[in-house]
Amino acid sequence: MSTHINGLALQRMHWIGLLAAILVWVLGVTEVGGNATIWFFKKDEMLAGLLYAFAEGSPQLLDPFVEGALLDPDTWLSSMVTALIVFLDFLPVVLSAYALWLTGLFFLRLSRGETWTGRNIRVLWRVGILCIVSPATYPLVETLQGLALSIDLPPGDRIFQFSIGLSSASAYEIIKGVLLCIFSIIMRDAKVLSDEQSQYI
Repeated sequence: MSTHINGLALQRMHWIGLLAAILVWVLGVTEVGGNATIWFFKKDEMLAGLLYAFAEGSPQLLDPFVEGALLDPDTWLSSMVTALIVFLDFLPVVLSAYALWLTGLFFLRLSRGETWTGRNIRVLWRVGILCIVSPATYPLVETLQGLALSIDLPPGDRIFQFSIGLSSASAYEIIKGVLLCIFSIIMRDAKVLSDEQSQYI
């Protein structure tokens, strides 16, 4: 009877773990693909929105002859700067997608019967670290995008905007990362104790 129950539990864990891995990976692909699609089809709108955000503190981005209008990006923004801006915009997305890929890997290993192994615990730790670090990428990207825009501006009009802050979503992400790291430490110590006990039996 117990063998039958164990077999059902393993089969259930296999399918649930596999489904969770697929869902998480689909979410990661959707996140990267969605951002790429927006940039591909609405590049001008994305650049205009970015420039308007910087123009609040940098009036040199506004057309001096038309009130409230931006300088035409096509006339002064080089292809290298545009590529840098797009690349920087992808950094937080790629970081989030990498965390989702690791999470999917964790569930895939669970589906194969690999429960609390050393490498699965390390994956959980990495996901936690990524959750803690990821909120800091947004202000960093904003600063770097301002510096990228400055490449095409005259020396006296260069932009340097440094922002720091903590939103409720960022705080939630950091707390989630801390909890995942704590959980991975607990599981690592529990594994060590379990291994020691199994040696005595």
